[in-house]
Parts: sequence; C-alpha cells; structure tokens
Amino acid sequence: MSGPTENRPTENRPTENRQPPEPVLEELPGDRLRVRVAGQEFVVGASCPHRKGRLVHGYVNPRTLRISCPLHHSTFDLATGCPAGGPTEESLPVYRAGVWPGYYRAEEVWLPASEQLLDWGEEFHELMLGDDLRMAAFKTAVTEAVRPGDTVLDLGTGTGILALWALEAGAAKVYGIDLNEKVLDAAVERLGAAGFADRFEPLLGLSFDLELPERVDIVISEIMGNLADNENFSAILDDARTRFLRPGGLMLPRVVDSFLVPVAAEEAHAQLAGEGPRDAGGPEAFADLLAARGAKDPYALYYDVILPVAGHLASPRLVRHYEPERPEATPTSYDVPLVYTVQRDGVLTGFKGYFAARLSETVALDISGDDIAGRTTSDSWKHCYLPIERPVRVRRGDRIAMTLARAAGRDGSPFGQTYTWKGRVLSGTRVVAEFDHSTGTAETAPPD
Repeated sequence: MSGPTENRPTENRPTENRQPPEPVLEELPGDRLRVRVAGQEFVVGASCPHRKGRLVHGYVNPRTLRISCPLHHSTFDLATGCPAGGPTEESLPVYRAGVWPGYYRAEEVWLPASEQLLDWGEEFHELMLGDDLRMAAFKTAVTEAVRPGDTVLDLGTGTGILALWALEAGAAKVYGIDLNEKVLDAAVERLGAAGFADRFEPLLGLSFDLELPERVDIVISEIMGNLADNENFSAILDDARTRFLRPGGLMLPRVVDSFLVPVAAEEAHAQLAGEGPRDAGGPEAFADLLAARGAKDPYALYYDVILPVAGHLASPRLVRHYEPERPEATPTSYDVPLVYTVQRDGVLTGFKGYFAARLSETVALDISGDDIAGRTTSDSWKHCYLPIERPVRVRRGDRIAMTLARAAGRDGSPFGQTYTWKGRVLSGTRVVAEFDHSTGTAETAPPD
C-alpha cells in the first residue's frame, strides 16, 4: 500500500473525528458568490451590505452554515441571508440554496426552458451563469475568437457575460441585442461597472426587426436549445450573417450538430405519468399547462431531463448539421428518418436529444454528458427528452425506425416550432409497437 492513509475514513474511526471538506468559495459574474459547504451549495451576494467587504475572503462555518465578513465580522445565514451577528441589520441577497448537486438529478423531469425563453427572469439567468460546462467553454471560445479592435455583435446578450468577455479580449465595440428590457438593463449595469460603458451599445428588440449602424467582424451567440434548433437559432443566425456580418467575418459557434438516441428512462416516464415535471406546480397545474398548449397528454411535449448514457439503447444518430457561416440557409423545417439497432435489452420510453458544437477554432461544447456531480453535464440545458406514451420492451437486435420532424413558427412566435416524433419497433420483420407524438395541436402539426 502506498500513499498517506490518515485521511481515509474507516469503520473503526469515530464519526465525530472526521473533518468535513473545506468550504469552497467562488465569485461569479453579477457580484455573486458561490459557496459549497457540507454537501450544499449557496449563491449569495458577494459583498457585505454593511461596508461592502468581499465575502470571498470571509469565514464559513460548515456546522451553522453561516458566513462572516472579513471586515467587521457581520454574519449571515447562507440559506436565508438573514443577519445573525455583527453591525449590519441588512440581509444578504440569496439567489440559490440547496443540496449540492441536488438542484436536479438524473431522470428528473423539468419543463422545457426553450419553450419559455420569453419569460426567462433573473433566476434562470443565474442558473446559466452558474453552469460550469457552458461558462468555461464560451469564455475560452470568445477569448480565442475575438481580436483587439474587433466590432462584435452579441446576439441574445442576456446579462452581458459574453459581451464582457469580448470586451476584455479587446473588442473596440460590442452591440448587445436582447428582447428582455430588465435583463438588458442588467447587462448595461454589469458592463458599466466593468468600465466598458462607452464600448457597449444595447439594442432592445427582436434581431429580425433591428438594424446595426455598421457590419461587425464577429457574431457571438448562445441561442441554441438542447436540441440545437428549439430556440430557432438557425433562422436567427442566418439572418444575422446576411445582414450584420461583414464579408469574411466569423460566427460563434462555428458548427453545431444535433443528435437523437433511444433511451430507457423509466423513472422519467413514471414522473410524467404521475406528479409531472418538478417545476410544473403539481399535477393539476401541469394539466392546466398542457390544456393551455392544446396538448392532449404529457407526451405531446418535450422536456429537460438529464438522461444517463447507461440508459442509451443504441448508438446516437445525427439529426442536423449546422454551419452558421455558410452562405446558404439551413432549412428550418425538416423530416429526418432515423433507424436504430438496439444494442441491449431494455424498456424504450423515448428519445434523448442533445447537441455538440464547435464554438471556435479549437473549443468544443458537448452537452451529452451525465455526470452531475462531476460537472460534465449542463445545469441550464440538460438534455431534450422526447417521451413515448407506452413503453416498449426491446431486445438486442430489434430495430427502431422513426422520423423526427420540425415545422417552424408555431402560433406566430419567432421562437416557436412543432416537433413530431413517430415510428415503430420491429423484431425481425414483425412490428411490435408504434408511436406517434407531436408538440403541436391538430392544426399546427406537420402533415403526414
């Protein structure tokens, strides 16, 4: 045996002598602080409301879950933000609190964020800012792609984090487009505080309706949904390339591929058949939501779910390949046939969709991972889950023949679409099951 052993727990060592891991404190964009302690994670304000002491240098008590300011020792409860000692009487802002990494777990069903993007508020933007996979890839890519003196368009700027990285990389000017006035104001505040107020120009509205005073050297964006095109990014980026990008300019991302794979996700299926998605507000509220959409049942919608690779029943298949810099537009409506050979016995409950992108020349982003604790999966994207109503027991060698169709422009929304997934399961030449689901109503679903 090699290496030290004194830190390894054993059955003979009293529990009270085991020391918990040291708290981990990390400042996040937007003057926020992430604290991971005692198996929990909190996102709170980064500065003490008393005299603006930086709490990243403070003390965290792992037993009481309180944080103390290094300046005057004001103490706050991490879960509530309430002052617990010291000179301050003001509470500390709390943006997130919960078991780490227990905001979500594998096969836990959530409503599709991409279907609600016009309603994204501070909470969801905070989730994106805390998404390690997303943030690391985009920061590296933007830093690599933007050159000093570039003029940049940040399309869907949100709270301005991509614009900030572009400006830090030396961009002479960044135009930031967003639909949400409150969120765009947050971007202006962030970039002003960073000293870039004179180099950031916010533009409120839908990019299709706006004009820029000049062509830009690079368009950067993060408007992919977890199935790539479920936020209409292909049409939006095609328009941006045509009207905003100078000849020879760059688009970030450079390439995006979407994939689909059949999965056994019985826990997720049971949740849909029972209490519904975690954030739906309970069975009755979920039923009301489906009725408002014109959906006949829970299987007429896709969901955000982490679907483990261990649940894959076959090899993934490429659905769509996008190159935003290509001069010809990629059709936004399609009908793609896919055939899978089942590689292991299991229960087919639906399909997992995800994308893999090359953001810049050397930076890739793949959201197919499933290790939540290891941070190889995405907090904000998760995976796209296309369920089928009746699970099908399949055996190695069976075939699943299906089509995925997309029709753009549901309900007149620039972001809406209808997805249809239909097919059959074959054992030899015998059809053992069929499925046919669509996110559209009878009037909006693609024709057969």
